[in-house]
Amino acid sequence: MNTQDIPTRLKNWRKTQSLTQQELADKLQIKRSRLANFENGTSTPNREIIANLESLGFPKQQEVGPPLIPASQLLVPIPFIGYIAASNPVDWTDPFESETFEFVPPEMGDARGRFACKISSDSMFPLLEPHDICVFQRTEVPKIGHVILFRSKENLITVKQLKHDGTTYILNPINSSYNAFPAEGDMLGYLVGIIRERGTQRITIFDSTGILP
Repeated sequence: MNTQDIPTRLKNWRKTQSLTQQELADKLQIKRSRLANFENGTSTPNREIIANLESLGFPKQQEVGPPLIPASQLLVPIPFIGYIAASNPVDWTDPFESETFEFVPPEMGDARGRFACKISSDSMFPLLEPHDICVFQRTEVPKIGHVILFRSKENLITVKQLKHDGTTYILNPINSSYNAFPAEGDMLGYLVGIIRERGTQRITIFDSTGILP
């Protein structure tokens, strides 16, 4: 098999199977970061992995037709830090230390400081829904009114809207079922992209200056 065309074919095929990178990596018994490297072309799968892929239904070269995703819609990798709830404990010091990646539209993949997470709570509903992919622009500068990724002094992580009451920075949930609380810790970035995948539908919102509720 000609391995030069594997990155695009593998990524497209995985999406047609409705598999996440982690799910496919588990089936192949490899790390997700290794699968991400296959899909972005930084490394090439060996014969054993190709055989395992083909046993899962990955088409051989002669069976391949036109690309399943137009070139204009091909995705690019950015660091991925996992699922974020209301107060997730984290053991990393920098989002860019992550060894896993999420694939996003090219305009969201600016190499100057973009990283991604997935939402697992409804505290920012209806702007953000569980399983949404959120893309953040790294910054430590407070951006009042914007949706931010915030790490508390206790090393807990959350996504909230940043407000200021005249004295104190406040982390504000959009969902009224949750309470606002003082922002005591560090701002890691502000929201610039949302990717929502529901079945075969894919909805994206992008604003490099920051998405406001």
